[in-house]
Amino acid sequence: MTLLPGRRETRQPSRLGRKFTLLWSASWVSSVGDGMREAALPLLAVSVSASPSAVAVVAAAGTLPWLLVSPFSGALADRLNPRWLMMSTDTLRAVVVAGFAVWTLVGSPPLLALALVAFALGCGETLFDNAAMSMMRDVVPADRLDLANGRLQGSQIVGGHFVGPLLGSALFAVAAGLPFVVDGLTFVLAAVLLAAMGRSGRPAPAEGRQPILTEIGDGARWLWNHRGLRLLAVVCTVATLAFYLGVTLLVLLVTRHLDAPPLLYGVVLAAGAVGGLLAGFGAGRISARLGLRSCIGLALGSMAVALFVMGLSTSVVLVAAMYAVASFGVVTWNVQVVTLRQRVVPRELFGRVNSSYLLVSRLGMLVGVTLAGWIGTALDVRAPLFLGGALLLLSLAAVPRLAGLEPAPPSPDGTPGDRSREKTGH
Repeated sequence: MTLLPGRRETRQPSRLGRKFTLLWSASWVSSVGDGMREAALPLLAVSVSASPSAVAVVAAAGTLPWLLVSPFSGALADRLNPRWLMMSTDTLRAVVVAGFAVWTLVGSPPLLALALVAFALGCGETLFDNAAMSMMRDVVPADRLDLANGRLQGSQIVGGHFVGPLLGSALFAVAAGLPFVVDGLTFVLAAVLLAAMGRSGRPAPAEGRQPILTEIGDGARWLWNHRGLRLLAVVCTVATLAFYLGVTLLVLLVTRHLDAPPLLYGVVLAAGAVGGLLAGFGAGRISARLGLRSCIGLALGSMAVALFVMGLSTSVVLVAAMYAVASFGVVTWNVQVVTLRQRVVPRELFGRVNSSYLLVSRLGMLVGVTLAGWIGTALDVRAPLFLGGALLLLSLAAVPRLAGLEPAPPSPDGTPGDRSREKTGH
């Protein structure tokens, strides 16, 4: 997330460079495919079983890799060339999605198959995301990381929550396997764009390496000893749990309780893209005016209000509008915190520290989607929305304790300022 006031308005997008443009393009193309798949998988799960637990199982399967695989992904991102790792991951994901697309076109995969595909692609996501965040520091100057992260988040929102869901739900109405066919093609195109970047990213030197479990432990200890990021990770875990508790059963609220066609579920997801896009492309200006604590308070408050209103809504239009507000909060949070980690964490430890941070936040996601299925089955699909909103409001109590977490402006050589080091001992 962006933390430094008053410096972003003079920046020019062209100064982010050719390599960032290619990385941005690859991310956008891949996010379009992700959006199609993320719209199609819940619809496919609902066609297999109308139970809220079926939707939650598929969502949880896609989250589980962040607990099981993410620490190893972070270590690999520190050891290997990030660009090579991203290209290899997208190639493997293309193969997996293509095979599933064929199965869906010629048959009817069971719920277990949907969960396994979600798990496999989630494993690839942990590798790709850790490598992408690590490579950003080699592609973009330190004082423009917030601008670059905002644009990357904005493009991912447009692709993953606007273009992708609309295409995915429309193609699903024609044939259930078509969204997965196009998803596989987007992975291939993203790998080609990454290859066009040329040499980007630096693998860690082989000498002096420790066993991989030891290196993973080094990253986890660094995060634990950094009291500011440790607190932020806890807040993020609670907020993630609350958000996914609320939105996991959104497909059932729209298609079953509000009796809307599947295409309108894609429209709701696309509406979220509007809010996320505003937050992503306005990240620099938002943080310049508000600062870290106010940005986080804005993010948590936006998500809380949106969940409460969605829980009360009887209109798909209102649900879509509130999902846009919630997405604004999510992207505001993401841009700020990602930029903070990139500026504060040492380059040689970034993959491992980042994966440890993401692991605890994804633990909140896993608990959230699991609780959503249980509560939705036991009570009603609206109940998780109210509970999620309440948890988000409670998490606002931690915002005052984040004072002083902002790092000083980067020095001319691109390293973080001394303020962060003095406060954390690193």
